[in-house]
This record gives sequence, structure tokens and C-alpha cells, in this order.
Amino acid sequence: MVEIVHYYRKTEPPQSLLSSIKEELKILSLEDECAKIKSVETESCFNVQLDSDLSTVQTERLEWLLAETFERDALRREQSFFGPDGNSLTCEFGPRMTFTSAFSSNAASICAACELPISRLELSRRYRFNLDGDLTVAAVK
Repeated sequence: MVEIVHYYRKTEPPQSLLSSIKEELKILSLEDECAKIKSVETESCFNVQLDSDLSTVQTERLEWLLAETFERDALRREQSFFGPDGNSLTCEFGPRMTFTSAFSSNAASICAACELPISRLELSRRYRFNLDGDLTVAAVK
């Protein structure tokens, strides 16, 4: 049985992220779009390919590996940290499922050493832009 489960870890966006996005929009002559972006939230998504079901001990071991050392509550299985979807735009960036990244190769080796039946573990980054109005297609691209 091959199953893919998703773990979400809340992360703090870099302080310069919002200002960098707005600066890029200005460079592209999309100044009107800048005012529509109120804030940006970020989280990491771990896409875990299981070769078999995990025992309780194995699940705890995997969650220990994926969680931040001092922020164990910042990790959830199958539930994003992004709250109710008001007027926002969510984007996710990560490797395609047809491509195995170096991160995945290393993570799978670590999981094997921890006796976890995981053949692939990919990391993607998710961004949610909280908006004061809809962005144009040019701004989203």
C-alpha cells in the first residue's frame, strides 16, 4: 500500500518578503496591486509517501523528525495552519511528483535509519497572500 500524507509546519515569513513582493510589483508597473496585499503567511508542507501504515511509535518518531525542536505544536497532519479562506490567494512551490529531489533522498535515508517505511519525503513551501481585493492576472503571474 502506497499512501501520501501531508504534514504542515507553521513558519514565520522573512521580514523582507512583503516589501520585496511589493517592490517587484512596482518594477512591473503594477503599483495599484501593491495596496491590495495586506500580509503574507507561510508554512512548510511535508509530502510523505508511506510504503505501509505507521505504528503509534513510528508516527511519533516521524513527527519528532518533522517538528521544530521548541515548537512541537507548530506541526499538524492533514490540516493547514492557514485559517478560514477569506479574500486570499494561496500558492505552493515544490518539486513535481515525477521528480525526486536531493532533500527527499536525504530524508528517506534518515527515515530508513529510524526504521520508518517511507520511500519519499518532499518539502514544499506554501504562501498565503491576504488581500483587500482581487489581484489582476498580471500580478498573480
